[in-house]
Parts: sequence; C-alpha cells; structure tokens
Amino acid sequence: MHNRLCRPTMLLNALALVLASGISALASDAAPATYVTSAEIDAALKEAPADRTTYDKVIKTVDEGDYKVSVVILRRILKPGSVDRGLSHTKVTEVYQMLKGSGTLETGGTMSDTSPVDLTEQAAGPSVRGTIKGGQTRHLGPGDVAVVLPGVPHRFSKLDSTVTYLVTRIEAKGR
Repeated sequence: MHNRLCRPTMLLNALALVLASGISALASDAAPATYVTSAEIDAALKEAPADRTTYDKVIKTVDEGDYKVSVVILRRILKPGSVDRGLSHTKVTEVYQMLKGSGTLETGGTMSDTSPVDLTEQAAGPSVRGTIKGGQTRHLGPGDVAVVLPGVPHRFSKLDSTVTYLVTRIEAKGR
C-alpha cells in the first residue's frame, strides 16, 4: 500500500533515529539500528476506529538516554465544520512525512485561549493546546515532509481529504 512512499519514509526515519541517538554507536552495547516496516505501519492503521476523527498511534520508541525517538502514525478524517485547535509541544520536535491525502498545515504565530495537555502517551510530552493567530500556512500532500520544532504552534487549518502521515517525534530530554 505504501510502497511508493515507504522507501523515502524509512530512510527519513532511519536518519532521524541515527541523528537523535547522538552517534552512540560507539558504545559496544548500542543497537545498530531500529526499523519500522510497512507491515507494522499497515497493522497500526488497521487498528484505527472508523469513527475517530484523529488517530495517533505510537508504533515504536527508542530511548537512547539523552533522546527519545518515537515513530507514530496519524490519521485525520475530514469532517465538515470541525476545527483543529493548535498544539505546541514543550520538548518534542516532530517530522511529518505525508503518506495519503492533503491539507494545509499552519505553523508559528502566537497562541491564545491556551490550556495545558499531557500527550506523553502519544510520545509528544507536555504540550499546550489553543487558538493560533498569525501563523504561516503551507499545503502538504503525499511525499511532503515538514519539521516542527519544540514550542512552535501547529495545526492542520484545512483538510482537502482524510490525511495519513508518519511522524517521527524526537524528545531532547535535557531541555
């Protein structure tokens, strides 16, 4: 199902895992690599309840001491009239790899009407949810990649269709 996009996705995630590990391969007990297969991605998507507008599933996590790297699958269903509120993660960088569908990602600006939310279970850690004002928008579709740094407000301000995307979440524990 993801054959055309899977190879770049796997390379992107492998690169993120290597970089986040701080080149700890010098340690004799370090694992040489961690992999996520397309079968694991497909299996995680099959678990998604059909009626849930947002599905956020951690597939695999590597904890390398100073960094924790998680590979996550997300699906957002287009629902007329629904509004996606903004999020900002305190310690987590997110790398989005769009697999299916398209939409407009809004990033930056300021947030108002904020409330704290704990997204530790989704590997996104302590976060803030609110309304974004003055953000920049970018249309994303299959094959596109976006990097969202810690503290940057972000949301999908518009979905053209249901979107499925792979997210690599990198938490720098010393922050």
